[in-house]
Parts: sequence; structure tokens; C-alpha cells
Amino acid sequence: MTQWVETIPAFVVLTVVLFLPGWLVVRALGSRGLEALAVSPAVSVGLIAAAATVAQRVGIAWGLATLAVVTLLAFAAAWGVGLLVGRLPLRWAGTRAPTVSPSRRLLGRPRPDVVGAIAIGVLIALVTILPAIGRPDELVDSPDAVYHLNRIALFLDTGNFSIANPTFYPNGFHAWVATSLLPGVADVLPGTNVATVVLAAVVWPVGCVALVRHALGSSRLVTYAGGLASAAFVSFPTILLGWGVLWPNLMATALTPGALALMLQAARSRRVGQWLGFAAALPGLALIQPNALVALVVFALVWFGSARMRAGLLGHLGWWAVARDLAILTAAVAVGLLIAPVVSARLASTQSYQWNDRVTTWTALVEVVGGRLQIPHVLWGLLALIVLGIGWVVMRARAALPVVAMWLACVVLYVMAASSTASWTALITGYWYNDKVRLASLAAVPGVVLVAAAAPALRALLSKLPPLRTRPMVAAALALSVLPLSTVVLDAPTRSDFLSSFFRPDAPHKVILSFEAQDSLREIARLIPPGEGVVGRPENGTPLMFALFGTDTLYRSIPIPTTGDEIVIGTGFNDLVNRPDVCAALARHNVRWAIDSPHTYWLDRPERTSGLTDLDTVEGLEKVKTVGDYTLYRITGC
Repeated sequence: MTQWVETIPAFVVLTVVLFLPGWLVVRALGSRGLEALAVSPAVSVGLIAAAATVAQRVGIAWGLATLAVVTLLAFAAAWGVGLLVGRLPLRWAGTRAPTVSPSRRLLGRPRPDVVGAIAIGVLIALVTILPAIGRPDELVDSPDAVYHLNRIALFLDTGNFSIANPTFYPNGFHAWVATSLLPGVADVLPGTNVATVVLAAVVWPVGCVALVRHALGSSRLVTYAGGLASAAFVSFPTILLGWGVLWPNLMATALTPGALALMLQAARSRRVGQWLGFAAALPGLALIQPNALVALVVFALVWFGSARMRAGLLGHLGWWAVARDLAILTAAVAVGLLIAPVVSARLASTQSYQWNDRVTTWTALVEVVGGRLQIPHVLWGLLALIVLGIGWVVMRARAALPVVAMWLACVVLYVMAASSTASWTALITGYWYNDKVRLASLAAVPGVVLVAAAAPALRALLSKLPPLRTRPMVAAALALSVLPLSTVVLDAPTRSDFLSSFFRPDAPHKVILSFEAQDSLREIARLIPPGEGVVGRPENGTPLMFALFGTDTLYRSIPIPTTGDEIVIGTGFNDLVNRPDVCAALARHNVRWAIDSPHTYWLDRPERTSGLTDLDTVEGLEKVKTVGDYTLYRITGC
């Protein structure tokens, strides 16, 4: 843990950069309370990602000073908008917010129970996550990590934090991490690991407590239950800390509870300031992972449909009007699903992803409801809490019924992605790459509310026991203790082993780059002059030399692209003395060195790099040095 203590400066900088800019803007717009804090990271990321892209276009250097200026400008603009909204006639401005002093409007007044609940969620997350990861510089052995780490390193190396560097890809996660690492508080790998811990152990608990309080009320019991419930699921954040590795999706899902809480709060209060705060978060969510916006649309549609059904059941609205509204909604959704992939080639490509691990409908239900996704057994404690929470909502907290419907919608989406082979289902689940893992993580957002709802249900049951009838505080404390005991404690070995398996796999072919291999490549990197490029099969881990040591590697992802110079070099390198096109491609990238190794990662595409194997037999290479499993060659044949 000493090494984690040394990362505290990085933790602080990452957290401040993530929360402070957006919080100032949202508060200035007129949104207050915990919801404003919970949504502020999305607003911050929107400012960072968009402003960094604009700065690159106009030739302004990006850094913390530039971010400070952008934040001040955005704060001033938001304050002006807030003042303007305050002067609008009531029919345009909606319900008036209570008049407060400028200092109170800016700084707020946090409640002790809210602070305590968030602190509990943060503490549990840190205790369960950090030991499972191991060291701050431990590499998660998932292929996407190579791309994400190299992109962050590229931002820092070039000073270009644009969404188009090196190719168009949402830059929210990468721009935030790279901006926070500019002061030199950590290297790319440990800094990125700390960033994911901030998302899982700070952003997620804050959003969960905000959503739970909005859905179930603001009592102390419910508030503390929200903090405890944030650590109840293995499907999130545990699985997205290692699987994939889907760091932008981790960030988007961690931000979803806060955005959802503010959206529902604004819908009920009808205050323009809150709607403006919610709208300010949307660009950031889109620049992190666009499926976060789709998730909010799904939740909004479910909330609207549930509200209409509830109005019909209570007699507030005629059933003909309910049927009409739901029919219009269904038709609009169907048309949108059909048109979206036609107008967006990128979406059509996303929807084309196919997975081979299809399961039966029953198995899919067990995976998503019972938490048995990629782990060997059902999480019975979690399942019991969800069932108890649903029962409490149905019987005693019916205002939260839309949240139950949201959870059921996520379950349906998961089952479709996990079990269906019909082509039309991709129109719906394609926004999440038809990936059941992402949808299981999304189900944890409303699922947290259901787990938290189990606390008042347990208190009501315990209060019926004779010894506890006159001791409500004891009954409440016991009810709260059941939440971590039946999830965090009961599932501790499963959670820890599961997360550890991503960072310390038990098979060599699952390891991208061990610490020993890193030491070998570090020594080799010292022999390569700055600015000169190196090529090697990506499956041997050499692409990470750029992120770890700053070495100019040709390949920076696993696997390599199928077009361009990369594929020309990959397939023709072994005949470079007879291939002027290969030499020309090497020259364009200033590649003068090559690395060979017998190590191969499991995501192997040998047909793409068939020319980069057995380099000791290739004409036009001069062997320089072997360190461990890696051998460095100088290219002399071009």
C-alpha cells in the first residue's frame, strides 16, 4: 500500500480537474445540491475535451493554465445565463428556486449524512479495489489498454489533445487523464490506473448517493444505504476495471447515476437552472462514450412510459390518452431505431459487432439478475437485496416504480444481447456494441436504487421483532449492516479474485507485458535514439514501449490495422530487400529498428504480421542485442 500512498498527489489532481470546473459551471447555472456535484465531472470533461480540440485548431497550447482560463470564461457565461433565467417571467422560467446569497449559491451547504454516506462508499471501494489491482503500475492485461495508454501518451507527447488525434475517437477520458498528468504527478500507466480508481471509488459513489436520495427520499437511512449500495455490484465497477479494458465506458457508466438524478430532479421541479445543468453535462457524456446519452434516452423513455401508466392507474389520465401517448412514443422509437444506422455509418459499424458466446434466455437472466457474469456462482446476497428492494418499492415507495422499470429495461437489453441471434436486435443493443458486459454494468445504475431500497424494507421487518420494537436506531443500524455483509463481505473472495485475474492472469499467453518483460524492453529502449522508430509484432507487447518509455513504435494497438503502411510492413518486412514499397513505408515512419520475441499474447493475428516473425532469418537486419525474451535488430536493408 506504500506505493498507492505515493500516488495521492495524482489522485488529488485527477479529482480536482474532474470535479471543480464542472461544479463551478453547474452551480452558476442555478443547479444546487448533491445532484450538481454528481453531474459536475461530465461538465468538466465536456469543457476539457471540447476546449482542447478547439485550442489545437487555433494554435493555443493546452495545459492547466488554459483550462483555468476556459473554466473562468465558462463560469462567467453560466453565471450570466443564471441571472438571465432568474429574470424571466415565471411562465418561462418554471418553478422559482429559493433566493439565496451569492456565496451560498456558489458553495452550498453539504449535509453531514451525505458526506458520511459518500465517504463510506469511497472507503469500501478503495479497500476492495486497491489490493486486487496490486501495484499502481500494474498493467491490466486487456487489449484495449494498449490503445488507451498510447493515446494518453500521444496527447502528452504532442501537446495535441484533439478528438482527431491520431484519428477521430471520443477524447473525453483521454483528455481528462492527460491534462491531469501534465504537472508530472505520475507516469502514464500508474496515472491512468489512479484515474480509473477515481471513477470507481469517487465518481460512482457520489452519483449513486445522489440517485438513491432522489428516488427513495432524503432520510439518513436511505442516504447511508446509497453509499453502501454503490459497492454491492460486481458487474460495476469491478468488471469494467479490467474487462476489455473499457475505460471510457467505465467513465460513462460511473457518470450516469449523477446525470440521471439531475434529469429526474429537473423533470419534477421544472426549474430551468437544473435543466441547464443537465444539458451542460450532455456534451461531456458524448465525448466520453456516446452510449451514455443513449442510456439516458432509454431511462427517460421508460420514466415517461411509467409515469403515463401510473397516471392511468391512479385515474389522473384517461386510458385512451395513455394508450395514445404510448403508441406515439413506440412509433417514434421504432422510426428512430431504423433511421439511426442509415444516417450514421459509425453507428452501423458499431451495430455490426458480433459475439460468439450466446447463451440461453434463462442463463442470460441468471447472469444479469443473479450477478453470475464471468464468475462461477450466483451472488445470492445481492439477488436477495434486489428482490427485497423491488418489493419495498412496489408496496411502500411507489414513486420509485419508474426505477424498477428502468432496471427491467436493462435486463431485457442484456437478455437480447446475450441470447438473441436475430439480426433486428442489433438495432437496439448495437449502441453498446451488442456487448452484454456493458449492459450488465448499465443495469447496476438503477440496480443500486433497488439494493438501497432493501434497507428500509429490512428495518421494517426487524422492527417487528420484540427486542427492536422500541429501538428504531438499532433496527436501522442492523438493516444497514446487512447490505455490506450480504454483498461486500460475502462476495469478497469472488470480487478480489475476479479483478486480480485481469491484472495478474494465470496463463503466460494472457499477459501482454510482465514486469520482467518491461525491464527487458526498457533496456532495449535505451539503445534506440530518440525520434527513430521501431517495429515488432504487436502481440509481443512492443506497442507499449511508447506509453511506458516514449519509444516511437510503429504499432500502438493490438491487433494492427488492416490497411495502410502498417499492413504493408507487417506482411512484407521479411522480404524488405526486394520490396521497395516496404522500405518506402519504413522511411515514411522513420522506422530503423525491429524487435523480435517468442512471446505471444492471446489476441494474435499472425496473418497481419507474417513478415515480422523469425527476424534472425531475415536478410537486411543486423542483430544488436538480446535482453530476456526480446532481441533488437538494426534495419540495414533499406
